[in-house]
Amino acid sequence: MAFDIIEMRQKRNEIVEAMRKLQDVCDERGTESAEDTEKMAAMEKDCQALEHRISREEMLQREEGKSAASTLEQRDSDPSKRWNGIHTPVIGQRNPSLQVIDTHVTNFMQAFLRCAKPNPKIEQEHKDAASFLGQDFRQREVHIPIVRNYRQFQQEIRALNVVTSTKGVETIPEGFVRSLDTAMLTFGGMRLVSDVFRTDGVGDVPWPTVNDTSNSAVILDEATDFGSSVDPSFGAIVFHAFKYSSKPILVSTELLQDSAFDIGARIGEMLGIRIARGQNAHFSTGAGTTLPKGVLVAGTAFAAADNTTISADDLIGLEHSVDPAYRPGARFMMHDAILAAVRKLKESTTNAFIWQPGLQAGVPDRLLGYPYTINQSFPSAIANSAKIVAFGDFSKYKIRDVATLRLIRLDELYAATDQVGFIAYMRSDGNLVDAGTHPIKYLQNQAS
Repeated sequence: MAFDIIEMRQKRNEIVEAMRKLQDVCDERGTESAEDTEKMAAMEKDCQALEHRISREEMLQREEGKSAASTLEQRDSDPSKRWNGIHTPVIGQRNPSLQVIDTHVTNFMQAFLRCAKPNPKIEQEHKDAASFLGQDFRQREVHIPIVRNYRQFQQEIRALNVVTSTKGVETIPEGFVRSLDTAMLTFGGMRLVSDVFRTDGVGDVPWPTVNDTSNSAVILDEATDFGSSVDPSFGAIVFHAFKYSSKPILVSTELLQDSAFDIGARIGEMLGIRIARGQNAHFSTGAGTTLPKGVLVAGTAFAAADNTTISADDLIGLEHSVDPAYRPGARFMMHDAILAAVRKLKESTTNAFIWQPGLQAGVPDRLLGYPYTINQSFPSAIANSAKIVAFGDFSKYKIRDVATLRLIRLDELYAATDQVGFIAYMRSDGNLVDAGTHPIKYLQNQAS
């Protein structure tokens, strides 16, 4: 309940205040006794446990709220959730809802997975799904349409129709598409906050940029010529389509035949995590050219004061190095180990901690008043020349996805061990759209 979350947040805040007081006493004394260390460790453990419980309760509330608010009428009346895939539906609905698309993709995936075993039971809904998608589930390679916007996915996720069978051993529950999307969304921090767009084709896509910040209006005297034209600076960021492979996932025949095991959801989750793990690393630190250009490469450096430490003044300087036009929607991003160090920092004039715990339900913790995102692909140690914290408007980082995920079933390759392999391919790219005004900057330690 929301009331319980408020209580837990208040309790966590009390623990944080107690830790601050004890730390101040130790700082004034100049030493930290073994008893003090033990108390601090116990309070930190309690604080982390409360944070985990708060996070889980908020997730449950979000899912409950989405289930209650999501109705079929609302989905069908929303043009933004209409079909935008490659294939044209052929079974009567030229503009089906996302609900209908999800159902057909799920049924199609069930048939595709069942074909890995001899004499699979194929039902009418599976044939309808194949006709809808214009594909044959008996083939070893299929294309799964990607229809969701990842930034809106948490608001759009909904339960898929459950398809059952009269024989339990032949039932493979739904869940592949939803688990794939969820895993890709939640594993990597970049997809959570970047702007994701999709294209049907795989050719290069130029994204135009313009910088007119150096030009301003002038006052003219009466009957004065307006003078020569002053053009803005135009450019373009080109997005490619790099092919990512999940590597094969092996599934035994026994698991494929076990209706109690949601094999579709598990395969979707594993494929999503594998793809997200590789892509998030490239969206964070990729060098460009033969890789996506990561935000810590495409962004602009802001120098820290030291080579082996981080200070509150460094983060305040980083904040104000970004143009005020980008700060209303800005956030911090860093590795969890760096966040642990940042949470101990105090502002030099007021001696107040710059990390602020959220007390109200649904309001996240803040850093200098801004939200932050944990990204485990960022550097985890404060060291010479390390790029440790990024700040800015992350909607300016664009991720391009090609509209389908290729899924291939490997029937014979692992037949000697009575297993079936599944491998997925996805084409994506990422880059920062920066016309010269530097919407994202990163804090970089000095070189030694």
